[in-house]
Amino acid sequence: MAELPTSNRAVVWVGQRKLEVQQRPVHPPGDNDVLVEIIATGICGSDCHNWESDSVSRQLVLGHESSGIIKQVGKNVKDRAVGQHVAVEPGFACMECEFCVRGNPNICANLKYCGLDPTDGTLCQYFTCRSSMTVPIPDNVSWEEAGSIQPLAIAVQLARRAGLNTHQSLAILGCGPLGLLTLAVAKAYGVKKIVMFDIEESRTQFAKAYGAHSALVMPKNTDKDSLAFATDFAKEVISANDLGSGFDVTVEASGAEICAQMAVCMLKPGGTYIQAGLGKPLTPVPLFMVTAKELTIKGTVRYTPGCFQEAISLLSRNLVDLKPLVTSTYPLTKANEAFEAQHARKDIKIVIMNQE
Repeated sequence: MAELPTSNRAVVWVGQRKLEVQQRPVHPPGDNDVLVEIIATGICGSDCHNWESDSVSRQLVLGHESSGIIKQVGKNVKDRAVGQHVAVEPGFACMECEFCVRGNPNICANLKYCGLDPTDGTLCQYFTCRSSMTVPIPDNVSWEEAGSIQPLAIAVQLARRAGLNTHQSLAILGCGPLGLLTLAVAKAYGVKKIVMFDIEESRTQFAKAYGAHSALVMPKNTDKDSLAFATDFAKEVISANDLGSGFDVTVEASGAEICAQMAVCMLKPGGTYIQAGLGKPLTPVPLFMVTAKELTIKGTVRYTPGCFQEAISLLSRNLVDLKPLVTSTYPLTKANEAFEAQHARKDIKIVIMNQE
């Protein structure tokens, strides 16, 4: 087997809002593994959460939205080749628990996830993993886009959970990366009408330019209880968009309490609510509406088998365009600046170039 690389710079959490670029060992691939030269890694909100934390258990390598080039393959690997461009699936599911066996490795009872304490992530120059955790990428997908394949796969999983199709109307509450990626997938699936919401006008303007049929700044509640406010605003939106009894599907992608209530109020009877944003541990939701309108509420997390392949197919066939979402790139050596920019929320999507 070829010699291992001698340098493996990695972005490591060493304290609250403090990162260091450290040299970490390159692990030789086992018989069923591949060694990937990581080229691009997107920064996720969970990475920023770790960066802001004061309680990570050890000096942890961050990152999990990565793609790169295979440099070495184990002797039993037959379906991957040196030089192949691949996305790295960051979840290490056990494939033996009851959830994995039924096809839901995203909720594996023993899941280890790159960059999620205590499992080292992919924000490094070289990463060794099982060959089955890599998904081939066509050459027509740029590295900047490849650094956003993992969150696009999450949006594909969300679309599966929602059962998105061409005849539906869809409300997305939150115009951050997840909301915008959900918009991109919904457009690719031909969803009839998509209305998006955010508290920041710059983000609603971006969402409109990116393909939303309508994008609205959510008003501030100054004089009503939250449910009355949500109900009144929902009625205004439904009427203004000629939606009859309401939306077929609502996606809460912000984590905000008022958005959860609005997502319920905006649904037509028999509609589906998807909770994707991570908010408070306990959020009040109008359950009487859930019963009276016979609504379906579903959570969604990470991705399931085939989501990466579908995300890459959407990209390679130009059904989804990630280029507008990648608003900044940084070299790995300036990771601190990249995380400060992520925290400032001025960018849509930041991608780190791991070899720079």
